[in-house]
Amino acid sequence: MRFSTRTRYGLRFLLRLTAQPEGTLLQLSQVAQEEHISSGYLEQIVRVLKPLGILRAARGAGGGYALAKPPEEITLEEIFLYLEGGISPVSCLEGKFCSREDQCSTRTFWLALDEHVRLYLRTLTLKDIAEFNAACRDNSGGNDNVELQ
Repeated sequence: MRFSTRTRYGLRFLLRLTAQPEGTLLQLSQVAQEEHISSGYLEQIVRVLKPLGILRAARGAGGGYALAKPPEEITLEEIFLYLEGGISPVSCLEGKFCSREDQCSTRTFWLALDEHVRLYLRTLTLKDIAEFNAACRDNSGGNDNVELQ
């Protein structure tokens, strides 16, 4: 299973917002430069994320972006679904017609894998990922015991 750069960069952007002190705004140009992401591509990602209701934006001098919801209320499942459009491992699970659905010997496996991935993403929040990253940095010499669950 491979996720797009839009999802990877979008998650990095949201984690940067998670790390911001409350009440501060982060400019896209700053994130683009520090994360080595094209400003134009980051703008496209923000446009996709806006309908999700997790971003707050302010225009003008000193403007930028912040999270509109606490990071512990934003699941990775909702982020991935918005940025990817679908996260099922095979297209037939996303409502696309398959003439072999009734006799497919692998369908049960794909359904189980899909549910495991969704459950994992549903249980993780932006706060969880930020805390995991902080724990990894704290244990940078040997983070063998740090695990994201």
